[in-house]
Amino acid sequence: MHRCVVEAPLSEGCLVTLNKEESAHCAKVLRLRTGDAVQLLDGENLHMGTLAAVSDSACTVEVGERCPSPEAPCKAVLWQGLPKADKLELIAQKGTELGMWELWPVEMTRSIAKADKGGKDEKKRERLSRIALEAAKQSGRAHVPEIAPTRSLNAALRDAQAAAFDLILVAWEEEHALPLSKAVAAYTESHGAPERVMLVIGPEGGISPEEKARLDEIGAQSVTLGKRILRTETAGLCALAALWTALGEM
Repeated sequence: MHRCVVEAPLSEGCLVTLNKEESAHCAKVLRLRTGDAVQLLDGENLHMGTLAAVSDSACTVEVGERCPSPEAPCKAVLWQGLPKADKLELIAQKGTELGMWELWPVEMTRSIAKADKGGKDEKKRERLSRIALEAAKQSGRAHVPEIAPTRSLNAALRDAQAAAFDLILVAWEEEHALPLSKAVAAYTESHGAPERVMLVIGPEGGISPEEKARLDEIGAQSVTLGKRILRTETAGLCALAALWTALGEM
């Protein structure tokens, strides 16, 4: 079933008008007709909907009942050491499919890429947000992950500490004893299932010892993702999958 994005909160029984892009897609590409069923996504919830009027420029949909949420109870934020080239696009897309709640690109000591300044960073963020939106539609998400502005290490550490995560898990190449899944299981056994988890992934060059020490200072825990060496764009996705498996979501 096709999912349409709307730009306002939804309530059952109301009529909403799709934007021009969504309307054209429904009318011209999918060739939907009045009475056809669609799903509506407002960024936080999914609703059933029925097309009340169809045109290339403005389709109207009657909002139906809210669908059961496909979202995990735990909100997983991915701290991604700023990678080079277009790897962040892959991470935004696949991380959304895997249930990521928010993406924090962070410029770290060993980042080959450097943060764009001013308008260039905002344009890149807008593109990543569009990628996340399309991935949310494709994968049936109710929540569209926020793509945060690129942070410095200092800002990321400060914001992570202020956010009061239940767990901050650092994929650290020198950690060999504690798998991520076991760290999550140990927390769950003693505290109950976590509600907010941050997964910290370094850039291509990894996390420096100095950065690791500073993460330790805010209560981060080192974990391993296994015996194999993963690329930075793979590691975060692996960490998300391991988290959901440990929490019974996969």
